[in-house]
Amino acid sequence: MADQPDLYVSSEELDPIATAARDLHDDLAEHGRLAEPDERAAAEALSAHGFATGRSLTLLAEGWSRQVQDLQNDCAHISGHLDGTVTAHAEEEFTIQATLQQIQQPLSGYDRIVGLAGVPDAPQRDLPPTVIDRGRP
Repeated sequence: MADQPDLYVSSEELDPIATAARDLHDDLAEHGRLAEPDERAAAEALSAHGFATGRSLTLLAEGWSRQVQDLQNDCAHISGHLDGTVTAHAEEEFTIQATLQQIQQPLSGYDRIVGLAGVPDAPQRDLPPTVIDRGRP
């Protein structure tokens, strides 16, 4: 457990969720609008005979179609996000560890300044050269 990062994301845990989201997306694409042609035909027939429920059925069918599309979009978003989460967290963990390792190095810059200033009783150590990374190649 000591080797495991504080924030750990496992593909074994996230892959089944991403797969379920993809499967639901595909099932909705295949089955989510099966009744639509019959709903529209029924709505038209009802409206043609003067029933107000024809318009209500049309509105219901349109609302259902929007809900199916929204759910498909959400499933695609969830699946895509989870697919990239494991990689993103691994990269972030690497960056955090590298930053912490740099911070944990001796205060070499401070020690050098103290030594150059001639401060008495300052601990003297053999220090590696200070590297300043300004993000230049």
